[in-house]
Amino acid sequence: MGADRRRTLADALNTLIEKKARLDGQDSVADQVIGDHIGKSRTTVWKLRTGQEQNPKIETLEALAQFFGVKVGYFLDEELAAVADEELDSLVAARRLQEAAERNGVKGINARLCSLSPDSLLTVARLIEELGEAEADA
Repeated sequence: MGADRRRTLADALNTLIEKKARLDGQDSVADQVIGDHIGKSRTTVWKLRTGQEQNPKIETLEALAQFFGVKVGYFLDEELAAVADEELDSLVAARRLQEAAERNGVKGINARLCSLSPDSLLTVARLIEELGEAEADA
């Protein structure tokens, strides 16, 4: 996003949808699923995602924040959103690492790697996946 362009509600919501989809799967962020959880229609969610609805009630923002596990300020404050995005990236990376380790029989790895950045965690996950594939091919 350019320096001259402010982040919109749609931008914030789509970022959360993308991160939750990476964490919990695409089905977890269908408009209908989100709508059911926040007490709104899938059409309302779609309008929020596409920017056609730009001024929702605070209750809607609170419900969205609760659904995605962020503070309401995520939708209003870009600095708070950046911090939350980093935390979500860490969760995604940790989940991928855990899944890669489990698939490849690696045990006790989380305690040793918890201080790594999300990028480093993803690198370790890719390494475990590649080694697992190499072992399977051998």
